Formats: sequence, C-alpha cells, structure tokens
Amino acid sequence: MSLVNAMLRMLAVQALRGNTIAADGVTDSSIEALSSIMSDRQAPVILVRIDESKYAGQNEGFFVTSGTVTFALDLIVASSVTYQTTDGQAVNQIEIAATDAGLEFSLDMLDRQWRRVLSDPNNAFAECFRSLVAAIGPAKAARGVDPEGGRKHAIRMVEIEIEPVCDPAPGAELPPVIDAALTQLATVPDYQSAVVIMRGEFAKGFDLMSWQKIQSTLMTTAAVPAMLGVAPPDAGEVVGFDQVGTVINGEQTELTDDILPDPDLGGSA
Repeated sequence: MSLVNAMLRMLAVQALRGNTIAADGVTDSSIEALSSIMSDRQAPVILVRIDESKYAGQNEGFFVTSGTVTFALDLIVASSVTYQTTDGQAVNQIEIAATDAGLEFSLDMLDRQWRRVLSDPNNAFAECFRSLVAAIGPAKAARGVDPEGGRKHAIRMVEIEIEPVCDPAPGAELPPVIDAALTQLATVPDYQSAVVIMRGEFAKGFDLMSWQKIQSTLMTTAAVPAMLGVAPPDAGEVVGFDQVGTVINGEQTELTDDILPDPDLGGSA
C-alpha cells in the first residue's frame, strides 16, 4: 500500500466524523478499535479501509502511474459488550446486531450520508480526498450474512474501485494536491506525527542526481539512463534530464554532442 492510500483513509475518516448518524464512530483501523468509544447500546459506526490494490502497468517501476484500489466502507450497527476472560480480565468486544426494519433504515441512512459527505464541496477534508482520486470506477455493496445460519446482520459493505494519484517517486517534486492534503491532515492533532513522518519519507531522494532519479523511477540498472542520454557524459559533469530530454526524441543539440554517437566514426545519429 502507498502513503497516498493512507492519506485517503485519513481524509475520509475526518470528512465523515460528525457528519453522519455514526457521529464520532468512524475509524480507519480495525472494528475492535471502536469498542473503547462505544457504549452497550446499539449505535451506527463506519469503518474505512483499503484492502486491495491492482496495478496493471508494465515496466513502470514500483512507483507506477496507473492502478486501482478498492476503497471500502463498512456500515455497521453494533454495540460494545464487556466479558470476563478466564484470568478475570475485562475485555470489550464489538457485537454486530441482527438486522430488523429499524436497523435496516439506519444502514440506508448511512449509505446515503457517506455519499453526500464525500461529495460535499464545503467539506475541506472531502475536497482533499477528491483531489487525490483521478477516477472512480464500479461500486458494489453486499450484506453481512451469517454463513452458518443465513441470518442477516446489520452490516453493509460498500466497495468502490478508484484510481488514486500515485505516490511521487524518490526525488520527485511533491505534487501540490499531496502537499495540500498533508497540510489539511496536519490540522488534526492525532495525525500531526504521521504527517511529519510522511513528509520526511516523501523528501528522501532529493539529493540524487537527475539521472539517478530517472534510474530510480524506472527501476533500472545504472546503464539505462546513459542509453537514454540522461547521465553525466564525463566524470564529474552532471547533465540534467531537462537539458538532454531532446535526445529521447532523436534530436541533437550542442548539449548532446558527447552523448550521441558520431556518424563519421561508424555510429548513427
């Protein structure tokens, strides 16, 4: 999973908190984490997760520019149940209720509300969420059913295929949409440490030479950037990618004389 995926989960949680009937019962971690904030009465909750990703590109390196992830929301009506373990310890556990007409309506309401909130132009977290999503694909929803008895539970699992913007490759400039999303997340005290860590990770690689950044992005050996004309032609002299980009298009300039073969010496331009 990428850091952009982590940001998408965080942004969705902050956008939804306080804006649905789930109130503060929204998390991007496991459902067990909700037990500490829930009471023994039934209450609606939302669990945000990204469990699956697929990247179809070939020879794009590890920081691919095309791919989809499954953005999922579990809409649940549950309660916190306390029980005693064999050693006398009190443990809180989430119990998902069996559905009835009232609980079914709660799920329908949550299903409407998450769509409205993540589409809201006036929600700053939702705006950053949308800025990190390049495309939205098919969506599906499924009911929670007891595999043994067939009883329906008060849980609806919504899965949406989305195409997020890709993580910047090492040494690449931080895209404005990612920078803006990190700035917005930093307004949440619980996320401030995570934002510092993510910014530090995104900054790694800025000390690489231009041709090394190309090598890293394409995940190739050191010889490949030289074949593309993106490498220092002489020891100690650095030629940037922007200076010799015309080589890739088969054009020759004064800056590329040391890279392109000399036709008079048996090479071909």
